Amino acid sequence: MPEVDADIIVDQIVMLGLVSREQLREARADAEDGSPEATLRMLVRKGALTSWQTERLKKGDPNGFFYGEAKVLFHLAEGTFARVYRGEHTQTKQPLAIKVLRQRFASLPEAVDRFHQEAEAGIRLRHPNIVQIIDEGRQDNRHFMIMEYVEGMNLRDFMRLRVYIPPEQALPLMVGMARGLAFSLERGVTHRDIKGTNILISNSGEAKLVDFGLATMNNSEDAKPGVKSQRTVDYSALERTCNSPKGDPRSDIYFLGCVFYQMLTGQLPMEESESKDMLRKMLKRSFGAIKPIAEHRYAPDEELCQIVEKMMRVDLKARYQTMDAVLTDLEHYRVEFEASQKKDTGPQARKKESEAESIFMSRPEPEAAPTAPVPVAKKVVPQKTVLCVEAQAEIQDALRKTLAAMGYRVLVLSDAETAAERFREAKVDAVLYDTDGLGPDAVEAFLDMHETAHAGAEEPESSDDPVEAFLDMTDAAQAPKRQLLALVLLGPRQDHLREQLPVDDRLIILTKPVKMKQVQDAIHQLLPLQ
Repeated sequence: MPEVDADIIVDQIVMLGLVSREQLREARADAEDGSPEATLRMLVRKGALTSWQTERLKKGDPNGFFYGEAKVLFHLAEGTFARVYRGEHTQTKQPLAIKVLRQRFASLPEAVDRFHQEAEAGIRLRHPNIVQIIDEGRQDNRHFMIMEYVEGMNLRDFMRLRVYIPPEQALPLMVGMARGLAFSLERGVTHRDIKGTNILISNSGEAKLVDFGLATMNNSEDAKPGVKSQRTVDYSALERTCNSPKGDPRSDIYFLGCVFYQMLTGQLPMEESESKDMLRKMLKRSFGAIKPIAEHRYAPDEELCQIVEKMMRVDLKARYQTMDAVLTDLEHYRVEFEASQKKDTGPQARKKESEAESIFMSRPEPEAAPTAPVPVAKKVVPQKTVLCVEAQAEIQDALRKTLAAMGYRVLVLSDAETAAERFREAKVDAVLYDTDGLGPDAVEAFLDMHETAHAGAEEPESSDDPVEAFLDMTDAAQAPKRQLLALVLLGPRQDHLREQLPVDDRLIILTKPVKMKQVQDAIHQLLPLQ
């Protein structure tokens, strides 16, 4: 196809809205000879036009430059179903990523449904460790979603530059990924495709989950099987091996454990199959023959090994049951690890840091035969658990970190009814309950916890048999009388809710604004650590 003349392109760029008339006038005045070719080069030099836009126009394609309020600047990457472009907001110039479904799939309802399912999942998941989807839609039979642009690289490329990632550098990334996944799973959204290419590492050192294209929402089925995807093979193989249901959140926990395994050792836990045959790929998986992480050359200490290995248990009952439990253990380990690092600040520590950095940047060497493991002192695991019921993601993360640093195990939920159910099922020593943002049923759910706490402490029914009556009274007297220990945070205009709260519990009630120090003092008062 012959290229379009430069003079035609110059006329098009203003009409299409790629540059303004003023920008064109300035570029023409600054161009060497004022010719269309020189004008285009000057526009590119000034940043008003990109080389990608120019080449696309030269090929005679005036479409695909705008999606919603986003302007496409250049091509970034592409996958099986979609292409990703770098763009910017037409008004604010905010950097954006734009994902566009390939045209050959636009006529397939299953592919279109899957694409918009990913967009819907992403829009509802607003968390610092999940790539935010800002908008989605359809334009000129092109299906698109507009996303947060992350300056950095995916974890697979990140790992190619390193042998392995030492715990002091890996832990912030691991905790970030765990926070993002815990947030999505709590909202009923499983990822279904956790791997290195779907985790972005920003230049600021933040990990973000991306591509919920195979996500299942509220335990619904994946998109209809009209569009095949090799990405589900690992998940299908695992769930067949474990005899677990499709979309089991524990499958996401397993594969996030695989990501952690690779980060800490520099080795993939399972050999990747090159075959395009999906059955052969599935048969090649061997979940029970993974080398224990503790046997690797760069293995972390025993406690972190145990966390990763528990995430990767093939036995469903032995694996972590919730991502929140994973995060609790990771947060606690990170606090202890960082505290131990601060204690070791002498010349020997600087030598270790220098050695770690040189290993970090060197090429991998063949692994030596495993040596006998060095005994590691068992760390004390906190026994007292605080259930935090908080709607805002930022405050959730702050509470996790603060309470873990104090020595508590922390469970965090954002839904009041779910929290009441968890209180009935799990051993919880105290509750931090933020009614601000939980909705109109917040007090009702809290009263449900109150009833659960007092269940079994009612007066025994009288019996005609005096011996039985005496035994009943003795049992009741010896039964532990349980109170609900709770810190209740009220919004600035929720003081009227005080009168609805129970009076026969140990409650500390604070009205916002509240400082974190007040929260720490209140929790310590309710649940002192011995």
